[in-house]
Amino acid sequence: MLTLLLSAHDGGTAWRHLLAEGEARAGFEPVGPLGLVRRLGRIVGVPAEIATAPERLASYGLRLDAHDDSGSRSYSSSRRQDPFGVARYLLGLRDALRLFGWDGGALDGSARLADLAALEQLGPPLPAGLPDVIADLTTGVVADGKLPFPVRIELCASRRAFPPLFRRLLDALEGAGATVVDAGAALARAPADTDLGTVQRALLDGRSERPALQGDGTFLLLEADTPLEAAELTAALARTRALQQATFVVPTQPATLDAALARQGLPTLGVPSASHLRPHLQVLPLRLALAFAPQDPFRAAELLLLPGGPLPRHAQRALLEALGQMPGVGSPAWRHAVEKAVAAETARAAAERKDASVADAAGAALRERIDDWFGGELHCPVAGIPAPAAAALCSSVAAWAGGRVRGALDRGNAEPGSDTVDDSTLWSHAAAVARTLEQLLVARPPGERLSQQSLMQLHGLAVGSGSEVADFGGESGRPAMVPHPAGVTAPCAETVWWGFVPDADLGPAPDPWTGVERETLRRAGVALPDPGEQRALEAEGWRRPILGARERAILVRWRLAGADLAGAHPFLDELSSRVADGALRRCTVASEHVLAGAGDASWRAATVEVAPASIMTQRPAWKVPPQTLVPTGTLSSTSLEAFLGCPFKWALRYQAQLKPGEGVNLPDGNRLLGDFAHRVLQDMLCGDEKLDFAAATAEDARAWARKAFDARVGLEAARLVRRGGEVELDRARTLIATAAASLLEFLKRTGWRPVDAEREVNGIFAGLPASGFVDLVVERDGVEAILDLKLSGLRYRQEELEQGQALQIALYASLLGKRGRKLPAAGFFVLEDGQLLTTDAKAFPGATIVDGPGTEATLKGSEDGFRYWQKVLAAGLVPSMREGLDWAAAVGAAAGPPPDEDSLARRPPPCRYCDYKPVCVPPPPKDEEATP
Repeated sequence: MLTLLLSAHDGGTAWRHLLAEGEARAGFEPVGPLGLVRRLGRIVGVPAEIATAPERLASYGLRLDAHDDSGSRSYSSSRRQDPFGVARYLLGLRDALRLFGWDGGALDGSARLADLAALEQLGPPLPAGLPDVIADLTTGVVADGKLPFPVRIELCASRRAFPPLFRRLLDALEGAGATVVDAGAALARAPADTDLGTVQRALLDGRSERPALQGDGTFLLLEADTPLEAAELTAALARTRALQQATFVVPTQPATLDAALARQGLPTLGVPSASHLRPHLQVLPLRLALAFAPQDPFRAAELLLLPGGPLPRHAQRALLEALGQMPGVGSPAWRHAVEKAVAAETARAAAERKDASVADAAGAALRERIDDWFGGELHCPVAGIPAPAAAALCSSVAAWAGGRVRGALDRGNAEPGSDTVDDSTLWSHAAAVARTLEQLLVARPPGERLSQQSLMQLHGLAVGSGSEVADFGGESGRPAMVPHPAGVTAPCAETVWWGFVPDADLGPAPDPWTGVERETLRRAGVALPDPGEQRALEAEGWRRPILGARERAILVRWRLAGADLAGAHPFLDELSSRVADGALRRCTVASEHVLAGAGDASWRAATVEVAPASIMTQRPAWKVPPQTLVPTGTLSSTSLEAFLGCPFKWALRYQAQLKPGEGVNLPDGNRLLGDFAHRVLQDMLCGDEKLDFAAATAEDARAWARKAFDARVGLEAARLVRRGGEVELDRARTLIATAAASLLEFLKRTGWRPVDAEREVNGIFAGLPASGFVDLVVERDGVEAILDLKLSGLRYRQEELEQGQALQIALYASLLGKRGRKLPAAGFFVLEDGQLLTTDAKAFPGATIVDGPGTEATLKGSEDGFRYWQKVLAAGLVPSMREGLDWAAAVGAAAGPPPDEDSLARRPPPCRYCDYKPVCVPPPPKDEEATP
């Protein structure tokens, strides 16, 4: 005889407690509704496989296309806004009606019911869902008349917990000779003198009196602020229990609980968690996103950074560097990076194969691969992409992912549990998702275009809940597990409901039917449950973790969901109403109380107090080997500013090579706009298609800049063209056009002529080599001058000139000029304000003249400061200039008194924009003792 233990939900191992330790039972199988249908389908010979949700949705979408011919159906207005969401909703209504007894016949009473009935009559046949499989199996059982061998079905829930269509199947099975045993009445299994027994009897009896609770530990409500704290609290308690005799209800965040169990040395559950954000599932949506104009450089960077991405490492690095220079796919920097990557691939292949033709083919193959992933026709996000074009992209991604599967298997022995097997499984799922989406797209009507939003919605349907991957493997000695509280079907020593929060246990959707529709459906033989019955079934499932325990029941909840309050589970309201006021507080254990020593003895033994360590504060000066502080390489204005402002920052950045961690640092905001504006204005004055400077007017410059902006922004500054950023885009276009006109007018008015942009200049600073790139070199009467273009910061640049701190233009002037002669004139041209700031009134008449010491004094003061700090570093001292640190005494002993604060040899520390603040710990308050 085959015995099937039937619960209302598929999945879970609560049935383990029905078996004695070490017992194996032949002819016994725990199943849910889907498991029962599949098992009996094999017995009766009726196919009982359910089609995937995307397949069914694609077929139902075709029915909607055929039915919605007039655009005046009950769903037409909503469907125009969200076609796939409406299809999924209507398909859900159809399946629900079939489960509750609808035979697919005509319906009236409302336009919606009439539309559902009409859709049901359309062809082709809909791929089978659960109600269709149940109906076919019922028909097969009735037709056969008798099962081929004895079958016993033991219900773990009342028959009313199953929909009417499933109950008809049970009746048909009984008619065919199966024995169907109804679930027995719920019992109170714990002793009556315990809290657990009291709560169980209160839930079952429904008496008006509300008993008090003692807080004896047999019924507990564990609370913490976050899931992480709740997991630590649960694991600390689990150390004192025999987990083999427990059942854990785990509807959410299994990895968090498993991590806490592992930290306590306990067996982990190994429950997989599904996510659509896993890296292998991001390849397809990123490729689809790059099919729309403008191509988002951040999406391109994400695709390049994905583990196991489609390009070799050297090509990834080259393209990421290009995006960092010009954030846009197809920019000049991007094209140069492609050529660089192709040349590197060709050289690598030539070195390996020693064959020029093979090497050339390898380079060509890489070029083609880059174009396949980042090129092709671009489409408007609103007008959309043709469904066949999107399907072709899905096909290419599926083929590539399939190749990754074969490659993963070829690289290893494919032993169970190996990384190779896991990797191949993930890529297999990625290929399956791509094929599924391809099928959905192929099913769309010819000529249909999908907007970017609709395409991503369709992709979400293909992905579903994502890949299920267990962060922890299940270990011996773990408890039984169920994903839903109603799955606690076998009595056990204790139950733990992890995730006793509302979002972790979503009940059925609100009743969608009106009173008139319900009456129409009742007349058509559809046995819809009334709202009260549905709530009662829901509450019955919630009671199971408590009623199924003999010794202890534990509910674990957290108070916060991110930054918001998590709220209370609805079942907590029933518990509160069944026991005396304040009784639950006696059974509540909060994590903060346990840490304070308020828990029982076993909990206190599981916690260890750790005294806080003394805070390590920043030293005024660090002592290191002097040879590690000798400046090497060529100096730049950036490194010099760090050297003069804070030797500690300079040593970390340029000597220790400690850089902030980042996957890719794409320009954005003012940095993006500033870089783009530089290139446009430089090309306008010095590029291959520059203006005729002698004849051009301010309006010519404005028009040239606008045209160049519109032609290049999507390639070189694509973030400015994103949807919803039209105001920022117009502001950027106006700013650059106005700056172009102002710059041209200024040059013509002062008699200067542009001769070069981004000119590399080299020379000596304080006896060491230095170099830089000048934004704009201008010439008048055979004499050259420097313009440094800045997007904004007029007041800041003015203060730099006033205080003699404008080292950048002073350094560039010294490198551009000839030794022994007066330094070339220099100034900051601020694009946002259209003004030139300078200290040289004679060189730039009409500019904003700043009363400052000038470039020569700035340069000399910087050289004096540089030589002083060289002496300090030569003594092996690295002072930190952070406010509050007494570094002057330490460095004074090694190199003499430091430059005065108002000296041009002294610069303010760059703490405001420093990346090393976490390392440069501030000094403690004066009343605290610090450990150096």
